[in-house]
Amino acid sequence: MSFTAKNKAVLIRSGKILLFCAAILATTKLTLQFDALTSQPTAAFGFIIIVLLSAYFGDLIVAISTSLVATLCFDYFYLAPVGTFNVYAFPDWISLVAFLLATVIISRLTASAAESKTNATELNETVLQLEQFGEWLSSIPDDQLALPLIAKGVMDIFSLDFCSIYVHGEGKWKHSIGIAASPVFEEIERKLSLFDDHPKSLIELATENIPGVRYMPLAKGKIPPVVLVVKGHALPTNAIGAVARMISLRLGLAI
Repeated sequence: MSFTAKNKAVLIRSGKILLFCAAILATTKLTLQFDALTSQPTAAFGFIIIVLLSAYFGDLIVAISTSLVATLCFDYFYLAPVGTFNVYAFPDWISLVAFLLATVIISRLTASAAESKTNATELNETVLQLEQFGEWLSSIPDDQLALPLIAKGVMDIFSLDFCSIYVHGEGKWKHSIGIAASPVFEEIERKLSLFDDHPKSLIELATENIPGVRYMPLAKGKIPPVVLVVKGHALPTNAIGAVARMISLRLGLAI
């Protein structure tokens, strides 16, 4: 059974939640086995460290899930009456609420910092890929410039699942695919062939094709329309626009 990128992300996130929640339970068991480690501050400190790790190596959902489990364990095992989720003493209520707020705030800040670092890394990688693609595209001799070659270059340089350039002419879409067909690509080709009789807008293309496929015009408002079609999560939409502009300039198309 094959998983989509979204299913894989959910599976990885679920695994991380289970891992860090198991770490909370293991820490609880450890602290309860040694009298010297059973104080509330020591247990809370251990839980906060695990929450920090969950936010750094996971995301906000992983961190919040870990934080809630840590709060429940802190209540059940360390606040009187021990062994219940009831809290009778007002100071214990303050401890519980403070612990929950601290873990949630720490989760949010740490997850944001980790996400910003990831975004910066991805942005730098995309900029380098755009520079590489621009140099490669400009190095192609005019007599060797062809749409299938460009499509394959886009797909290879940006590590896409699919890339093709579609030109509508003579009553049908002409496909300049950049890689040999596979079941996914054949599905894209099949659905595009359903409206070979006339060109459609990008909105119509987006609603009629399979999820995850993105479209960018190479010649806006021109006849015949020329459209860059890609599938893959490695390239942001604004970067696809930059790629389309470079291709349009190289081909001498109006943009």
